[in-house]
Amino acid sequence: MSTGIGNKIDQTAAANSPPTQAERSASLALATELRWLDSSGAPASVDLVAADWDKVKAHLDLAPQGHRAFEPPFTSLHVGDDEIDRHVFAKLDQMESFLTQRPEFAEFTSWPANAQLATMSMCWALGPAFRFPKLQGHVALRDWNGAADECHFTPDEGTIKIRNKLDRAHFLLARTVDDRGLPADRLALDLSDVFGVQGALLALGYDPGPQDGADGPRTQGAVHTFQGDTGLAQNGSSTDPATLAALSSRLSGSGFTVLGV
Repeated sequence: MSTGIGNKIDQTAAANSPPTQAERSASLALATELRWLDSSGAPASVDLVAADWDKVKAHLDLAPQGHRAFEPPFTSLHVGDDEIDRHVFAKLDQMESFLTQRPEFAEFTSWPANAQLATMSMCWALGPAFRFPKLQGHVALRDWNGAADECHFTPDEGTIKIRNKLDRAHFLLARTVDDRGLPADRLALDLSDVFGVQGALLALGYDPGPQDGADGPRTQGAVHTFQGDTGLAQNGSSTDPATLAALSSRLSGSGFTVLGV
């Protein structure tokens, strides 16, 4: 169900390059919009936020190793789940407010929830001022199949590859919602393949790993846990009829529309 969340708080123009003083100031202004906690769980001071930011920037040689190279004890700060939710929803509100001022998106609030999710996913990745003329023409006419064909962006690799696949799937589901007269305000999920089952597990709080359509150990483990929690035989199969029925029941009770069962 999720299409991924990221929030850039680094205003350094050149990748993996030391920041200028102006870039440092701009980055820290963004960083301090978040309510950081120190290693004890107490609110972090502005000075501590700056110190951790400077520590990361002083070790750009570690950047090729990815974000895990900077995890504690290298740094000392973290953000709580409630703060992540607050910040994400505030950013979504800002983006929606901007987006709905654009003529093609003026009816955004009446769209199927799946079309809204796919569009906000693109906004999160590209900003709400993104320019995809063909897609914009399609959504203005509620042509969700056309939107599905035009929502792809590059580079189509890593998490962007998964995001593109998810966005396309949600636009296609929006077409199904409109065609069948299903409730537009309920997110539709399709359990006909592993990709959809992974989304269902995520929606219900189980972790199948990346939503990539691969029936790997983490997905099988999440299915196994769900089966145990619902009193089913724990075979880890994402195609097991009883498991799909249980997923459908749980999802329907949580406000989703379920397809493919």
